[in-house]
Formats: sequence, structure tokens, C-alpha cells
Amino acid sequence: MRNNTSSVHIQAKMASFRNSLSRMEQKVIDYILDHPNEVIYLSVAGLAEKAGTSDATVIRTCRKLGLDGYQDLKVSLAQDIVTPLQDIQEEIEDGDSIGTVVSKCFFSAAQALQYTQDIQNAADIEKAADILFNARRVFLFAMGNSFPTALDLQNKLMHLDICAIAYENSHTQAVAASMLGAEDVAVAISHSGSSKDVVDAAKIAKSNHAFVISITNNMRSPLYNVADLPLCTASKETQYRVFSLSSRIAQMTLNYVLHTVIAYKHTEVVFDRFRQAEKSVKSKKY
Repeated sequence: MRNNTSSVHIQAKMASFRNSLSRMEQKVIDYILDHPNEVIYLSVAGLAEKAGTSDATVIRTCRKLGLDGYQDLKVSLAQDIVTPLQDIQEEIEDGDSIGTVVSKCFFSAAQALQYTQDIQNAADIEKAADILFNARRVFLFAMGNSFPTALDLQNKLMHLDICAIAYENSHTQAVAASMLGAEDVAVAISHSGSSKDVVDAAKIAKSNHAFVISITNNMRSPLYNVADLPLCTASKETQYRVFSLSSRIAQMTLNYVLHTVIAYKHTEVVFDRFRQAEKSVKSKKY
């Protein structure tokens, strides 16, 4: 069970706990204290490499600090160093007019889309589209704020008559992943790439020979590494944020791109499916 750290700044707690830790755990603490603004952007593997330790040492250090895990460390650290306004939207400053706040929100979203477009590889997009179109089943795994992205992709694939089901519950994800086979596809979605349940589901699917596509904002994350075909978004939002807003827009746009590429490559097949889908909901509108 997590100890209560809310009343104690995590950096102060690290300093007080340091001498009770092992030499390798102290290296983790020292790096965090020396580079707090950098650490909130790093994955477990990234911090381990920077500190000259292992992933396991980083996780063990978090546990000894009374935290639930590495993500909890980043959230707690960010609460130490990030202002309340920055936690809402990282570019907003005290004294900004509402007009400026509106402009910064739109700029952040547009910037995330531009960054995401800049890192795309058309061949990877086409490969993902082909694999999804030819899949027997597509199971989508996501948690929390990434789940709406999974639902959006599920709906887009359904309109193409592709069997797609999105799962959010961690236990159901594990069971569903175990049912996949070589003709199936798992799409795992996590902004940080470090959602343990999503990574575990992806690993189970892969062990059963399903093809794994990931959508993440972190190219040095467990989810990126486990995927057969990782697709990435890119935004300036930090990985610690529970609600990474502009990156969600980038994720939804990737869904839109995949849907459009599939439809473009299979126009004759999907045209009738589109018409059928439109007729099915016609009676639902006034």
C-alpha cells in the first residue's frame, strides 16, 4: 500500500531517505534531484540509463519511497516543480488573458499535429492499414484517458466492416489478448507507453502470435519496444500528465489517417459498407 506522500514534497523525501538506500538506489535519487525537470520526460529505461542503473533498481527505489510505481514518481515530482497553471496547460502563465489562453490551446493542438505529421513514415502507415484491413479480429487495449482513442478507432474500423473490439478493464484485456492468434491484430494505446496493463496485454497478444501495433508518444518506452509496428505521436506535453490533451488530438488524427488510407486503398470494397452503415443509422436522426 502506498504511503501518504501528499503532505511531503517528494524531493525533500528523497533527500531524507537517501542514506538508507543502497548505492545503486542512491544513484537514482541523485540523478532525479540533480535533473528533476528532465526526469518528468524520461521513461523508466531512460532514467535507468541516465543514472547508470537498471529498470528494476528504479522501480525498487520508487517502492522504497512509498510510491505506487514510476508513473507515480513522475506525477509527484511534477507536483513539486510544475505550477498549477502549467499542470492545466503547460504554456499558460499567470496573467494571460482569456484570448491568450484560447490561442495557446489551439497552438498546442496544432503543434502536436505538426510534430506528429513530421515523424510519420508513410510506409509504416500503409503497412498498419493493410494489416488492420486483413485482420480476422482487431482487439484494442487502452486505459483511462487513452481509452476514448481506442473507442474512436474501434468505431472507424467498424464502419469499414472490420471486426474491432476495444477493452479497458485490465483483467478483460488479459483474457482477450490470450484469445488472439496469428490472424489477429492487437492495437495497444498509451501516451506514456508505460501503462503496465496495456503493455502486459500487448505482450500476451504477441506471445500468441498476434501482430501488435502500438500508438504512443514515447519512443523509449516498454510499449514501443514490444510492438511489431509502433506508431508514434509527438507533442511537447510531458509524460507524467494523467490528461495529456493535445497528444489525444494527435492520436485521434492517426486513427483518421488509418481509416482514410484503408478506405482509399479499398474504395470498391468499402463504398458499399459506408452506404450500409449510413442506412443503419438513418432512422436515428430527425
